[in-house]
This record gives sequence, C-alpha cells and structure tokens, in this order.
Amino acid sequence: MQIDNVLQQIILPCLYSLIASIAFGVQFNIKLRHMIMAGIGGTLTQFIFIAFELSGTTEMLCYFFSAAAVSVYSEIMARRLHVPVNMYLVIGIIPLVPGGYMYNTMITLIGGDTEAFFNMFLTAVGIAGSIAMGVFAVSALVRLIRIIGHKTIRL
Repeated sequence: MQIDNVLQQIILPCLYSLIASIAFGVQFNIKLRHMIMAGIGGTLTQFIFIAFELSGTTEMLCYFFSAAAVSVYSEIMARRLHVPVNMYLVIGIIPLVPGGYMYNTMITLIGGDTEAFFNMFLTAVGIAGSIAMGVFAVSALVRLIRIIGHKTIRL
C-alpha cells in the first residue's frame, strides 16, 4: 500500500473521526480529559471499521465489530475513570452513525425512485441494527461477567 493510499484510506478518516468526536464532546459539555479519551474512542471506532473493511469483511459486520470495539473501550474507560459508560459510548459511536445513508435515502424518496429508496432504507436500518447489536452484545457480556463475578464471591 502506498503512502498516499494509507493517508487517504486510514489516517485522514481517523483524524476526521477524532475531530468530530471531540466536537460532539464539546456539544455534550464533557470535561476536557474525558473529551480527549472519548475522541480517542471515536478514532478507534473508525480505525477498526477501516481495518475490517480493508480485509474484505461485509459492511454490516464492519459496523458490528466497530461498535463492539468502542463498547469494550467505553466499558474499560468508564471503570478506570469512574464515569458512566454512555459518556464514552455515545461519543465513540458518532463516526459510525449512518447519517449520509439516511440523507441519501430521503433524497431518493423525494426524487421518486422507490426501488432505490427501499434499498437505501434497508441498508441504513441494517447499519443501525448492526451498531445496536454490537453495543448490546458487549453490554450483555459485561453484565453477565459482573453477575457471575458477584455470585462467585458470595459463595
């Protein structure tokens, strides 16, 4: 892979994700140290997505694994810094939100192309579902581990 390709395919999208995540941190009025760490979570999300995408994984799985990765990151950072998981999770998921798909879906609906509308709509809903399932899977696993951990300690 040439330097220009690496810059265009990996480094710039990760940098843009960092900037966007920090901007949303400002919007949500998060403290600076948490904002930077949440921005790193957004960058991690984008990097994982690109890595899976470049390896040939399907788009829905890329979103699923990226959401799962940011969920793990959010759980770890929330435990370490004693803050709610949502502080890192919401900011970290921002780069994955299918806003462009939804915009293009509405444009095709207004344009009257119903077949393209349904295809784009299903893609957008599939992406949103993949993100939700990635977050849910990690959240459920963490909760299960905590329950098992508490039961073992009580015995």
